[in-house]
Amino acid sequence: MITHACIYVYQILAFAACNNLSVTNIHLTNSADKHMTVYRCSQVHVHNVTIVAPGDSPNTDGITMAISDHVYISNCSIQSGDDCVSMLSYTTDVNITDITCGPGHGISVGSLGRFETALVERITVSNCNFIGTKNGVRIKSWQGGMGQATGFIFENINMTAVESPIIIDQFYCPQGNCPLKDGGVAISDARFINIRGTSSEQEAIKILCSQSVHCQGIYLSNINLSWENHTALANATILNANGTVEGSVVPKVVFS
Repeated sequence: MITHACIYVYQILAFAACNNLSVTNIHLTNSADKHMTVYRCSQVHVHNVTIVAPGDSPNTDGITMAISDHVYISNCSIQSGDDCVSMLSYTTDVNITDITCGPGHGISVGSLGRFETALVERITVSNCNFIGTKNGVRIKSWQGGMGQATGFIFENINMTAVESPIIIDQFYCPQGNCPLKDGGVAISDARFINIRGTSSEQEAIKILCSQSVHCQGIYLSNINLSWENHTALANATILNANGTVEGSVVPKVVFS
């Protein structure tokens, strides 16, 4: 059921310039590209939506939003070949809860700052399950970008065989051959709380920030991530980030 919506055909579902949008109780399957996009919308509620696509299908994001605010996504199951949910620039006040993601990627903020002065603020992701995804919760920006991304809470999350459960990446470059650049989108006030489960790779936590624009205000509390099917401990890589560790955090994280 879709109510109070302005809709045009793009991918499977796309909404532009909508206020008080409600999308509930629908099933989307095998889009050729992104399954649902939300653009220039305010007061959006997406509930009980199921999305299914092959894990190796490129660019088949589940839900993508940009230039939108006050978005609430709840009780959804998303199996796709790309991001489960992605949030692009000028997105603020988003609450994502009770989502199951897998395979594909996880829940991503970005990629930010390639062409625009980025702005993302006040994002909460809670009570979610990631199963066999490439990433769990991720903030990613292009080298040399401008703008800011701030005010994140990722809490009460289960990871099962996730390649990179927690990742902040200011060096995003999918082609793998981007030249090094100074600057970067300023990432701050990101809180990771009560996150548990397994990683499919040994490096379970990656916080990779630029020399010229350090990440600030990173907070980790009650994290327990183990390397699946291995007796060796998972590990963490921290680069140019300032933050705080509270309670038990496994793998061990040391901020500069």
